[in-house]
Amino acid sequence: MTTRRAIASLVAGVLVLGVLAGCATLQPEPKWEGRKIDEAIARYGPPTRVIPDANGKVYVWKFTHNSYSDSPGIGGMSTSREMRTTVRMMTVNADGIITSYNRQDQ
Repeated sequence: MTTRRAIASLVAGVLVLGVLAGCATLQPEPKWEGRKIDEAIARYGPPTRVIPDANGKVYVWKFTHNSYSDSPGIGGMSTSREMRTTVRMMTVNADGIITSYNRQDQ
C-alpha cells in the first residue's frame, strides 16, 4: 500500500469515527407533556416570552444559531453559513404542568 493510500484510509476512518461520535452525543427531545415547567426552564434557560392564555400560560423559547457546511467549489472547498432558528412553545396550566408542546425549526 502506498503512503498516499494509507493516509487516505486513515483520514476516512477518522471521519467515520467523528460522525459516529457526533451522533452518539445528540440528546433526543424529551416528551414534555405532563412534566413540570421547571424542568424545561432548567434545560433551556429562562423563556424568551411568557404569554397569558385561556388555559394558563404559553412559554416561548427562541434560539438562533449558525449552521456551517462545506462544499466543493471552484478553486477548492467552500464553506457556507446558514442562520437557523428553533422555536419551542409550551402551554402550561395553573398547576405548572405542561399540557402541550410544539417545536418549529426554521
